[in-house]
Amino acid sequence: MFGRSDVTTPLNPSASGADPSSLSLPTAAGISTTPARSPFWASPLKAMSWSDTPSTAASDSDMRLPPAWSPDGRPLTRVQEQRGWKYFLQHTLKVPLAFAVGLTFGAVVTAWALIFLGVGAAPVPQDAFPPAAVAKPPYAAVLPPETVPVAYMAAQPLNNSCLIKNLVIPDGPQTFDACGFVIRSTDEVWNLRGDVDAAIDKYFHEEYLDAGSWGRRIIGKKALRDAVLGEMRAFPDIKIHITDCVCKGNDNDGYKCAMPDVLTGTNLGPSGYGPPTGRFARWTGLVESLVKKNPVNGQWQYYAEWGVHDEWSLVQQLGLDFARVPHPPVNNEPLHDCSPLLKFAPQPTMDKDDLKDQELHAAAKSAAKSAA
Repeated sequence: MFGRSDVTTPLNPSASGADPSSLSLPTAAGISTTPARSPFWASPLKAMSWSDTPSTAASDSDMRLPPAWSPDGRPLTRVQEQRGWKYFLQHTLKVPLAFAVGLTFGAVVTAWALIFLGVGAAPVPQDAFPPAAVAKPPYAAVLPPETVPVAYMAAQPLNNSCLIKNLVIPDGPQTFDACGFVIRSTDEVWNLRGDVDAAIDKYFHEEYLDAGSWGRRIIGKKALRDAVLGEMRAFPDIKIHITDCVCKGNDNDGYKCAMPDVLTGTNLGPSGYGPPTGRFARWTGLVESLVKKNPVNGQWQYYAEWGVHDEWSLVQQLGLDFARVPHPPVNNEPLHDCSPLLKFAPQPTMDKDDLKDQELHAAAKSAAKSAA
C-alpha cells in the first residue's frame, strides 16, 4: 500500500533528470531488474504533459492504486480464501452457539428446581379452589357536595365529651414495658412459628374476652385457641406486621394498649369466610388490649381485647361472593356512649353490654365441671 511519501513526491521526472521511459519496477532478490515488457500502465505516463505546472496537492488519480502485477509482468490471479473449522466456530457459529448453550442451561436449572424443590409436594387438583366471583362494574362515582348537606344539619347531634371523665388513669407505678409485652406476645403467638399452645397459655387470661367485627365475641382461652388455629389453617403463611403501639396505665391496675397492624397471608385452607381460594391478601386493622398482671401466677396477660379489621377488603381480595360469606345480618356491636370499652376498675372488664355473654360462659364452665 502507498505510504505518505508516495503521495507527496512530485511526478515531474525532469526534476531529477530521469526519463519516464527508464522507470523500472521494484526488484527482489534473484529477479531480473529488466522487465520482460513494459507494463500497460507505463504508456499513459509517457503521454502526460510534463510541461504542466506541477501541483503539490494530491489528486484522486494520485491516490489510485496500480493494477495488480507480478515480477514476470503477468496479472496476479485471484486466490479464494480458505478458512478452517476454528474460524467457523469462533465467528460463524458464535452467537447461535451461545444462545443454544444458554437455552440448554436454563432448561436444566428449571428441571432441577421442579424435580428437587417439588419433591413431596402433593399435587393440587384443578378444582381445589373455587372460581372467583364474577366481577361487576363499580357503581358510578359522584362528586362531593359543595355545601354541608341540609339533611345532615337536621339530624340528631352527638356529644362524646361525657366519656372524657371516665378515661382518667389511676395513679400508680409505671415500670412495666406494656408495648414491649404486646409486640413480643404477638410475635410468639403469630409470627415466630414456635410453641403456639404454650404462648397462648402464657399470655392470655383464663377468662379472656374478645370483641371482634360484626359484634362477635370470643370468651375464654379455649375459644381463643380455636379461633387462632382456624386462622392459621386458613392462612398458613400469615404474618402480623405491627405498625405502632401506645399504652396508658400503671403496674397496679394494668395498661390499655392500642396496636394498629397489617396482616398478610395466602388463603390455602378453609376460613370463616368460605373455602380456600389460593389467593394472597393484605388487610389492615386495630386492636385495643387490656393487659394486667395475673395475681394467681404473677404473669402479665391479656384480659380483654377489642379488634376490628378490614374484612370487606379481605373478602374482596379472596374473590369470594360476599353474599355467601357467613355473617350476622346486622352489626351487633353495642354502643358504648360515655363508657370506655375496656375498664380498669373495679376489675378489668369489658362494657356492661357484654355481661350477658360472660354469664353464659360462666354457666357453661360450671356445667362442664359438674359433668366431669
